[in-house]
Amino acid sequence: MALGTIDQDTKRKIFLSIAHGKVVHYLSGGSYEDFKNVEGKLQDITIKERTFNGKKTPFWYLDIKDGGEIYSISLPYISGTFKSIILSLASYQSLNKETTILIEPYERNNYTKVAVYADGTKLDWIVKELPPLQEVVIGGKSYSDDTERMNFIRGIASQVKERIGKGRL
Repeated sequence: MALGTIDQDTKRKIFLSIAHGKVVHYLSGGSYEDFKNVEGKLQDITIKERTFNGKKTPFWYLDIKDGGEIYSISLPYISGTFKSIILSLASYQSLNKETTILIEPYERNNYTKVAVYADGTKLDWIVKELPPLQEVVIGGKSYSDDTERMNFIRGIASQVKERIGKGRL
């Protein structure tokens, strides 16, 4: 068996999350670093399952390249922060793999919000209203069902992914 050479342009991803109005990079030993924003060129959008306490949970990953670094922002599948980011990016008609984006989280009333910029322009959502939550009754108890809303978000994410040349989700 022979080992191949390492492509010098390939870098290890730096995994980030967004929490409490900041971009967070968790380090070994439970420590972390906070950052005001993340900026670069959107490289990919993926959905991957992670396992917590034996239960599989889907997460969105936004890969952003800045120079030689690739940052991968991880957000829960039903995250309002992800919805804000993707609805904002979808509104930028010139979005492509060369567009410089900036994601700047902040906290208001104990909720994490985000401002999203593309080529220096602050973006608004492509739509003002999302599909409504449906009420379902299971075993006599009422629950909110976000299936229609998440299918809509997934469709928007798929369109954005296609615009950066990575196909559909």
